[in-house]
Amino acid sequence: MSKRTLGKPQVKSKTSADLLSPTKTASKKVVSSKKRPPRKSTVRAEGRYRLISEIAYNIAERRGFEPGHELNDWLLAEAVIMLKENIK
Repeated sequence: MSKRTLGKPQVKSKTSADLLSPTKTASKKVVSSKKRPPRKSTVRAEGRYRLISEIAYNIAERRGFEPGHELNDWLLAEAVIMLKENIK
């Protein structure tokens, strides 16, 4: 005969590490059929803002600093940088 224990059944309590770890069913990775090449940035993120501001300033200077065109100057400067990055 087998022994039966009376009382509450013992249940293994989960620790925070158990709750945070991935389960076996969730470990499947979704693989895209189209692989994109990694983006190559020739301008570091830290210097990008400075470079855009300098180009935007030069654009504004060429038109005589006429007010009301600041956003267009900035967007044009960003476009110039993107074109230069794609050419290299």
